[in-house]
Amino acid sequence: MIEPVNTRLGLDGKIALVTSGTHGLGLAIAGKLCDNGAHVILTTSPGDVDADRAMLVLAGKPGSASVVPLDLHDESAVRSLLEQVKLERGRLDLFVHHAVSPDLTPLLNVVEPLAKAFVDGGRVVIAGYTVTPVHGVIRTLALEMAWYRVAVNAVVTTVVDNGPMNIDPELVDRLAIKSPSGRVTVPEDVANAVALLCTEEAAWIQGQVITVDGGLELLERWGETR
Repeated sequence: MIEPVNTRLGLDGKIALVTSGTHGLGLAIAGKLCDNGAHVILTTSPGDVDADRAMLVLAGKPGSASVVPLDLHDESAVRSLLEQVKLERGRLDLFVHHAVSPDLTPLLNVVEPLAKAFVDGGRVVIAGYTVTPVHGVIRTLALEMAWYRVAVNAVVTTVVDNGPMNIDPELVDRLAIKSPSGRVTVPEDVANAVALLCTEEAAWIQGQVITVDGGLELLERWGETR
């Protein structure tokens, strides 16, 4: 009898913190981590209308989820949350920053407390768009946190197809026709790449910025047309 193949990514029981995780790419990432058995702590802002819906989306998955308020620009609040996670959960394994703002300075201000929240190594992943200036921040964080056996990387994309929530549906359609892969990136594509970087097998990937766009950027880089 052939045994069923385990398609999990080895994230069962991992403790993950996903900033701005109640919507967009953040929620897709949280969903993927929950699908693979992680407990995901989603940070949210006051009056976030997406928080309740996010908990409904994540309910019933192999992992679990909770929501906590956080202002990433409040350094003391970030430190307090990291200490709370370590106290209540024992450690932090995965930290995913959903970059809803191009300002990544707050991450550089909490390198030490973030690193110390990882008891036995871990992963830091920044997820956002190609316009977010991630390269310098990734290099700095990777060099600082490698000593703690924490791998730091980024996943970026050019544009995301959010279905009926698209701001410019015509642009999405034009890019889908142009894309070598025949469609535009969806949030789950980014979430899949983030989850792969969180696995044990990705431990030696450090300081990299991975573009997830089905090859769309290649056309722009080399001046080719489909």
